[in-house]
Amino acid sequence: MSSEPQNDGSKRRQWRNFLIEPKFQLKFTVYLIAVTLVVAAGLGVFLYRNTRALLDEANSSLEARSRAADASRELSNATLSNELIKKMGDPVFVAQLEATSKAIDERFEAERVAIIAQKAELVRRQRLMWLVFVGALAAFLVMISLVSIVLTHRVAGPLMRIRRMVKDVASGTIRPPPYGLRDKDELKDIFDATRGMMHVLRKQVEDDALVLSHALERAQQEGVKSEWLEDLRSLESRIKARL
Repeated sequence: MSSEPQNDGSKRRQWRNFLIEPKFQLKFTVYLIAVTLVVAAGLGVFLYRNTRALLDEANSSLEARSRAADASRELSNATLSNELIKKMGDPVFVAQLEATSKAIDERFEAERVAIIAQKAELVRRQRLMWLVFVGALAAFLVMISLVSIVLTHRVAGPLMRIRRMVKDVASGTIRPPPYGLRDKDELKDIFDATRGMMHVLRKQVEDDALVLSHALERAQQEGVKSEWLEDLRSLESRIKARL
């Protein structure tokens, strides 16, 4: 029972560890998202104009088809009316005429239903296309956000360690870190150069401390004034505190 919450907490801590430099990493991520949205907006406008033009053409074609069906029905009915006038007294012809008229009406109704169905299908496909576009854009934004955070983590980690070394030097502490960078981290050259600089500075301070220690020994042997010795000892303490 207790293992699942621990795993969830560990995962949350791992994700938080990726944001070691939130200001830099989130700023970079926001830039990428902004560029993506600009490109997506341009693509959306292009798709909207083209799909709108295609939809208008399709609607025009369907309207022309509907008008042609109406005209065909009227023409057929007019033809049947003329034939009916000529053969008004023929019951067999009247029955055939009624059957033909009914077939014309059925074909017209089927055509009308097909036109309505095609219009609905066009609208459905257009909505589906925009839903897919928006869904793909949202998924891409989430993916690019996660990828940018992971990638910037490989830069932010070394930057944090380099800044820590610089702060140590600024505060008077010269202790090169014993650790290096991970295999996938960036800025390895800068990190190694900074750590190498700290090694050189530490060696110089160690040499200065050794020289000062020998100077103190000689000063004590030669009976230098205690006030001067205290100043030298204070200086030696400050130098050693930096190591």
